[in-house]
Order: sequence, then structure tokens, then C-alpha cells
Amino acid sequence: MAKSENNKKVPGALIVVVVVIIAIAAFVPTVYMPYKNKKPTMDAEHQEALDTIAYYDQSIENQDVIEADIAKLTEEWERYRKDMFVEPESTLEDLNNNLVANEIEVRSFEQSDAIEDESGTVTAEGNPLYYVTIKIDCLAEREQLIKFLKYVEEESVGAYYVRSLDASPEYVYDSDSEIVGEPLSASMEIYLYYFNQNIVVQPETEETDTEAAM
Repeated sequence: MAKSENNKKVPGALIVVVVVIIAIAAFVPTVYMPYKNKKPTMDAEHQEALDTIAYYDQSIENQDVIEADIAKLTEEWERYRKDMFVEPESTLEDLNNNLVANEIEVRSFEQSDAIEDESGTVTAEGNPLYYVTIKIDCLAEREQLIKFLKYVEEESVGAYYVRSLDASPEYVYDSDSEIVGEPLSASMEIYLYYFNQNIVVQPETEETDTEAAM
């Protein structure tokens, strides 16, 4: 009798197979098919996310370059601003220092009072253009004089204009009346232009112009 009951038991392997079949049958319509249908959209969203991440990664990498460019432009602007609003006193002192540095013997150094330029040129803020006339008489070797003029025209922070230059050799003799040197005796007139930041010219309005015409 006991042997007959054992024969009626369902094999465990069969139960496992049935469970797997039921699981697959439930998985396909409830999980796999919805996933398969949504996969193209999910892939597109995933790629979009990757592109966004790559964009921000690139932006972060470029941030240092952008900040460096901004710092460079800020430095250039500050230099241009200082060049535009030079102080005549400090600029003329710089000019004197360069004469000394080039070992140029200054015989006379004269400067006029500041004069407003007749062109009426002003900055966007209304600061008028001024200039100072500088007259220098000196004795210098040719190379020294060239270095000084190059500094004036290309390197100084001041906006200089060499209006005139006259130079001729001045012979240096020894005790035997032999020429031992030919430095140049030079006379030059230089204009220093600058915008006067202490003065603001108010632009005339159309109404004022009309009243003036009447």
C-alpha cells in the first residue's frame, strides 16, 4: 500500500519545469514586451543624456581657457585705460628716466602748460584731448639717440608725437686736436597727448544748437 502512494507523487523536476514555464509566460507580456516596445525611446533618451554629459564635461574643460581669456582681456583693457588716462607729470618723469638710462646729456628740458587740442576730440565719457609741448636739447651718441626715439614712439605709455628733430655732429677733440668722438647735438620738439580725466565736456543738445543759431 505504501509503495502505491509513492508512485503517485509528482516528480520535483516536473514542478520546476512548470514553474519556469509559468514565470516565462508571465514575464513575456508583462516585462519583456513593454521593455521591447520602449527600448528605442529609452535608447534615444540615454544617448541624449550622454550627449548632455559630454557637453558639460567639455564646458568644464573649457572653463579654464575661458577664464584665462577673460583675465587677459581684463588686463589689456586696464592697460589701455591707463594709457588713455596717463598723468603728464609721471609720464614726463618716465621720459627723463629714459634719457638718463641711455646716458644722454640733457642740456635743456622745457615743457609747456597743458593745452586743449583744437580738434575737440573727447572720449565716450566726454574727457577732452590735451597735449603738452616738450623741447629737449641734448648731446648723445647716434645709437643712444635712436634708442631714446624708439622708446618715445613705441614703448612709452605716453602717446608721444615727435614734431621736429635737428641733429648735427659735434666733434670732440683731444689735447692734440685730434677728433676722438662725434656725438650728435640734437634739438627736438615732442608733443605728449593725453585725455584729461579731470574734465568732462557735456555734449551740446539739439535744442542748445537751435537756440545758438537763433
